[in-house]
Amino acid sequence: MNKVIFYDFHNTLAYRHKYFTTSVILVLDRYERGHAISHEHLLPYLQTGFPWLEPDKEYHHLKDPQKWWENIYPVFINALKAVNFSTEKAEFYTKEARKIMTGPGYYTLFDDTLDSLKRAKEYGYRNIILSNHVPELPLMAEQLGLMKYVDICISSANVGYEKPNIKIYELALKIADYPLNPWMIGDNYIADYQGARTAGIKSILVRKSVDEKVELYSDDLKGALDIILK
Repeated sequence: MNKVIFYDFHNTLAYRHKYFTTSVILVLDRYERGHAISHEHLLPYLQTGFPWLEPDKEYHHLKDPQKWWENIYPVFINALKAVNFSTEKAEFYTKEARKIMTGPGYYTLFDDTLDSLKRAKEYGYRNIILSNHVPELPLMAEQLGLMKYVDICISSANVGYEKPNIKIYELALKIADYPLNPWMIGDNYIADYQGARTAGIKSILVRKSVDEKVELYSDDLKGALDIILK
């Protein structure tokens, strides 16, 4: 029997507070000692331009990693220029931020992540990451030790669709060889919980409660696995 659990990555399997702004701050800490730029200074300029903010669109023209980043670079460059860095510095710092945010050690796994993935695998489930993320996500998952228990890592940047677009779920089901009773676990109500259900996939919201009515919720992955394996 083909049993599959899909997992979101960011804030489901692993976390990094303020993912994008933190990478820029770390670059400035390295090259601009004593700078006064904070997350709050940068955040207003990092609210647009990312593909997952417009999931109704298709992004097949960006499936090449370099093209994906070339589409994103202006967002960071404009943010840095807005806080008074030159174009030259903004371009350099943007590329340095990419190295940081896609490198080893940038993310931290939740305490229950590996045990939960191992448990699911022991019960005969295939674990598949399905995330709105950067092209390097499969390598990042490998660096974090996730691929010991994960069969496939699907990043939206590499397939041209963003959750909750039903097409990314349909593609994931095809890649998983159409499992009979698939599950989705994620922290985003719209992208993970509702998006999966629209595609006929049972879903569990984890780690972040919302005001909307949620049938299946758990504070952590361990509890989500309890629901699936009961």
